[in-house]
Amino acid sequence: MFTNKSVVTVIILTIVTCGIYSLVWYWKSMHELYNAGGKSLGNLSPEIQFILLFLYVGGVIFAINADDNINAVKQQRGLTAVDNKIIYVLLALVFPIALIALVQNEMNQLA
Repeated sequence: MFTNKSVVTVIILTIVTCGIYSLVWYWKSMHELYNAGGKSLGNLSPEIQFILLFLYVGGVIFAINADDNINAVKQQRGLTAVDNKIIYVLLALVFPIALIALVQNEMNQLA
C-alpha cells in the first residue's frame, strides 16, 4: 500500500537535489495516496494534481487530498482519523518541506 521511506532521507535528498527529488516524491505519493484512499478533491487525477504543483495551487490541493486519503485509510483500518487539513494547507503555502515530512511520517505509520 504505502512505501516506507525514511523522513530524514526524503528531506536530505530534497535539499541536495534543490527540490527535484520533491517532485519525484510528490508524483509517487500522489499515486500511493489516491490508490489507497480513493479520494480526490474535485475528482482530479494524480497526474492533473502534479501539473497543478507548478501553478502553486497544487500544493494546497495535495495537502487536502493527502489528509483525506490518510484519514480514509485510517477509517478502513478502524483507527481514529485526525483532521490535519489546516496544518497541511498552511505548511503547503509557507514551508512545503515540512508538509512532505509530515505526510511521509503518516504514510510510514500506515505502511
